[in-house]
Amino acid sequence: MAGFVAKWEFVAVENIDAYMVALGIPENLREMAKTNQPSMEISQDGDTWTIKTTLADKVKESSFKMGEEFDTKTLLGTDIKATITLEGDKMVETQKVGDSEVKIVREVSGDELTTNMTVNGVTSVAKFKRA
Repeated sequence: MAGFVAKWEFVAVENIDAYMVALGIPENLREMAKTNQPSMEISQDGDTWTIKTTLADKVKESSFKMGEEFDTKTLLGTDIKATITLEGDKMVETQKVGDSEVKIVREVSGDELTTNMTVNGVTSVAKFKRA
């Protein structure tokens, strides 16, 4: 899945406010997220993958092996458990956040990465371009 390995710049997002409300993110942090553009870097070293997401002054970096549950944090610092798998051409991440499950599906087409994020039936779609 070498297509995922790259630095990605934010292009656009749909339905992010409803998604963040479904996650229980406070309004002040939702406003910060809407006015700042995230960037993402995905790298691979052998069988270890790393996803680094930056939003304003917040950085989330997670290293993992495909199919193995790992401990990580949200951009807000909340401890969560996550598992990432490759399903065909998609990178599928499942996070356990409190009593909710978040599903993040990343897919690369050419120089575009589309990220579908779903929690409690609410989906937001973010698009990135290869930097």
